[in-house]
Parts: sequence; C-alpha cells; structure tokens
Amino acid sequence: MRKYFGGIVLALAIAALVPGTALATHSNGQGPDKDFRVGTHKGFCPTPFGSFPCQVHVNGQGFSATGTGVPARGHWYIRIFTGGFLGLPDPVELSGEVVCLTTVGNDTWSRLRIDQTNTGLAPVGFTVQDRATDNGEGANDPEDGSTGFLSPPGTTCPQIPITVSPIEQGNITNHDGI
Repeated sequence: MRKYFGGIVLALAIAALVPGTALATHSNGQGPDKDFRVGTHKGFCPTPFGSFPCQVHVNGQGFSATGTGVPARGHWYIRIFTGGFLGLPDPVELSGEVVCLTTVGNDTWSRLRIDQTNTGLAPVGFTVQDRATDNGEGANDPEDGSTGFLSPPGTTCPQIPITVSPIEQGNITNHDGI
C-alpha cells in the first residue's frame, strides 16, 4: 500500500511540474497576444497559366500593435505541381520569409517574400500576397480556405477582399491576438 501511495504522490508531483499547453484559437481572448498563421495544406494555386495543384506551408507571426502586420517574422514555402506545363519546372518551388502578417477574426493576410525560387517567372525579391481563412477543425465545420497572387517587392499586407478557395487537405490555424 505504501508503494502505491508513493507512486501516486510522485505522479501528482510530476503532473504539477509539467507546464500546460497554451490555448490558441482563432478568436480574441485566449492564446498569445500576437497574430499568427500556421499550417500546411494542399489545394489549387492560381497562376497566370491557370490553377495547378499545390502544397502551401506558412508559419508566421505578426507583432503590430496597430494592426499593420509589420513587424512580422516566419517562413513559408509553396510547391506548385505544373506537370511540366510549358516547360515549367515540376514542381515550381518558392520559399522565403514572412514580411507582413495581420489577422482579423478568422482571416489572415500576409506578404511572403521570395528568397528562393526555381523559376524566373517568380523572381527573388518579389512577394506573394496571401489570404487564409481558418474555419475551425470540427467535422461539421466548412473547409479552410486560401489564395494568393504574385506581387512586386513590398512589406505591407493590405486586407484585400480576395475570395479564398477551399483547401483539399491539411489545416490552417489563424489567431487574432491583438
């Protein structure tokens, strides 16, 4: 009996020392006091040559107290599976730093600077302006959505009212922290 009591006391002591997980949601009130977007998803990416299957990953945070999205930090990548259309690489691979990120409600707008590319059609220094919608994770929730487009260099992420396309697989988690 003493052994069991000692084991229970030890288990409770360990449980008390382990920090709890942060509650991060896409609504104000819980979680960190910064905006963020995390997640990887598959879907279709719009290009000047039509929409192609793609994989998108964004892990970014915005620290603006005024909602401008600057300063921001993080990384991202996009793989666009062209099937060799018009001699394009398959996949087209773009990646770089998150330079602007702002979240309002369950929508995040971000500006993603291209630091690495394997095509001259999306040159280093250009950006992708992106909007992502987090619709929750429940079985009855609608699909999350995302879209983006190539832009010249810049560091702002205006809340452009572009329509998002439902993602095919994966998850987007946005958090409006400010």
